[in-house]
Amino acid sequence: MPTTDLNHQIDSQKSQIQLGSPKIEIIAPCILHDGIISFSAEEKFDLIEFFVQKENELVFFIPASGSGSRMFDFLASSVPDKIFEKETKVLNFLNNMDKFAFYDDHLRKAHSDWKSGVLSSRKLVELIIGKKGKGYSKSPKALIPFHHVDGRVLNGFQEHIIQGVKLGTNDVRYHFTIQESFKHEFLSSLEGLRTSFNEEFKVDFSYQNPSTDSFAFDDVLKPVKLKNGQFLKRPAGHGALIENLNELEQQIILVKNVDNVQHLHSSTPSLEVWKTLCGLLLKVKEELKGLYINPSLHGLLEFNKVYQLYTSIQLNINDDEKSIRDLINRPLRICGMVQNEGKAGGGPFFVKDKEGNITKQIIEAVQISKEDSQQKILAESSHFNPVMMALDLYDFDGKKHDLKKYCNDENYFVVNKSYEGQEIAFIELPGLWNGAMYKWNTLFVEVPIEIFTPVKTVLDLLSQKHQARH
Repeated sequence: MPTTDLNHQIDSQKSQIQLGSPKIEIIAPCILHDGIISFSAEEKFDLIEFFVQKENELVFFIPASGSGSRMFDFLASSVPDKIFEKETKVLNFLNNMDKFAFYDDHLRKAHSDWKSGVLSSRKLVELIIGKKGKGYSKSPKALIPFHHVDGRVLNGFQEHIIQGVKLGTNDVRYHFTIQESFKHEFLSSLEGLRTSFNEEFKVDFSYQNPSTDSFAFDDVLKPVKLKNGQFLKRPAGHGALIENLNELEQQIILVKNVDNVQHLHSSTPSLEVWKTLCGLLLKVKEELKGLYINPSLHGLLEFNKVYQLYTSIQLNINDDEKSIRDLINRPLRICGMVQNEGKAGGGPFFVKDKEGNITKQIIEAVQISKEDSQQKILAESSHFNPVMMALDLYDFDGKKHDLKKYCNDENYFVVNKSYEGQEIAFIELPGLWNGAMYKWNTLFVEVPIEIFTPVKTVLDLLSQKHQARH
């Protein structure tokens, strides 16, 4: 990279850090019947039928580069052994070890030794997370065994593929974003799946583009240099994956986190939601295409009464072809939203920008001002970030949108972390479903909470949705 470009990037990112994470003005939370829609059982049935009739090519886009280290954080505690052995989470893990999919003959023997007092808790844990054991604290979360399924042990990566096949459509493909250093392990896991099920799967991989990495700055805002003279850089968050998504040629993309996968025996509700979201995507796109061919503000207003795709401010446009077409001819996403059962956090909100435009956006809590009025609105939110998204990346002329044109680059994040004992700060790009999709046409639809079973900690795998039926 030319020195002038390098200096420009460093100065630009330094300025962003000095300004801090931009705060976004939220007007109100999107709630059921006001920004979020729902469907009756009959309507869901009709949407599923609509999906089945269309037989479209589908591509699952699954970010899978995350480490499994956080799953085992509590087992990596540095407290003294006497305290470690009595911690509730540690005991829960060790006492229930035989319920985890990674429990094999080697661990069975070690577990027996632990029960009889021959092996310490710490040493048993090391056999799972340590370098000389299974090494799960350094493994991608996608490759950690999640479930026993009909005599097989499947990890999250494999189970997303198997569940996708069960959608019943003829052409399902899978795209996983991974760390390049683990590609061999992913290919080995894929080959194991093909052998076990005697079936071919259309799977490909990509990596987060290193050119999107951010410079790291120290506490006096100087770029940190490594011993080899190079600048220290950090991955710029999952918002960088908009570039990977933009490289896909297919039209309909299904997005889901790799750790949100139920046991195959409990996956029917998720499959029904996928079909419903896809049916809704196809139906909305079809109706919008009719409005694109024959633009009518009255028709758009009637359409919006049903789907609540746009705010009243967005619909305050001229009744002419260009205004209507400019509004509706954008990438389209259908976001499956679950009710927030815990503390209010990131979720769907009505947002006002500097020009006074009001749109529906997915906003993280860190993007919201600490002012009482803004925090009050945050506390009133009822739904969580999208847990499943169905996307249409094509325009009405059958051409692929350039997704980078629909980002809001101002919605970046300032991240503070520690690196080799020193505090560093760097920029993360606008989140994939936050600022990276800011200018998309967005529809929020409520989906049942039972389809949201993320594995944030290994203990989550003890829940009913992750255990085999007996």
